Amino acid sequence: MEITEVQIDRWLERGSKFFKTCARNPVVRGALLARGLTDDELMQGWKLYTELHGFGAAAPARAATAETAAAQALNAIDAWDAPAYAAARAVLEARFPEVASYLFENLEASVGPSALAGAERFLARVAALREGNAASIAPDVGKRAVELLAIRRIIDPAREAELRALIETARRGARPEEATPPLAIDPARQSAAQAYVNWLHEWREVARATIARRDYQISLGLAQRRPNPDSPEPQDGTDTPPAGAA
Repeated sequence: MEITEVQIDRWLERGSKFFKTCARNPVVRGALLARGLTDDELMQGWKLYTELHGFGAAAPARAATAETAAAQALNAIDAWDAPAYAAARAVLEARFPEVASYLFENLEASVGPSALAGAERFLARVAALREGNAASIAPDVGKRAVELLAIRRIIDPAREAELRALIETARRGARPEEATPPLAIDPARQSAAQAYVNWLHEWREVARATIARRDYQISLGLAQRRPNPDSPEPQDGTDTPPAGAA
């Protein structure tokens, strides 16, 4: 039976406390040295801990969840709106101030779903200007303003089409077929996990039988601080290794 990633994380956390205390507390180190935790033995534990963490591993890291097309589209809109709005304002305010006022009324760059709604409003207003039916803007003025934005490569029909496609993708949300399949069990990682858990389980139990001071037990991860003096003594949970690691 394999050791799960949740169990591996739990044992790595326990190991972090154990190794840190061995490095910082000479009393604990001396007591465990007398029980056989030699420098070579401790180095073996460090080697297993480091290997299980993946430091220096040749395999590239893989995200547990791939970014969906909807998330990518939302990120693209987020990245586009602030610089595009700033450039459009700079181009229009001196030459077509009335168009700038119309285009950016109650419209600011934003993030997330708000950026999506803002981009949709911006595109709708640009289309109205191009078609000559923007409220309070003379048709010829609106058309010339939009032509100038296209010349400056801020917004043109091709870019509009790209942005509308991004908006549609983002609004559809993540697709079921984008679910990332679970990572296959890596035999080498399982072997490393079993060796590490066996090593740490042995020395935690030796330390539990050796170290009596409660503050040292807490630093080793063998006990937890009591929330109040009258509460029962909290433990670190079961220290039985996962099946297959013993």
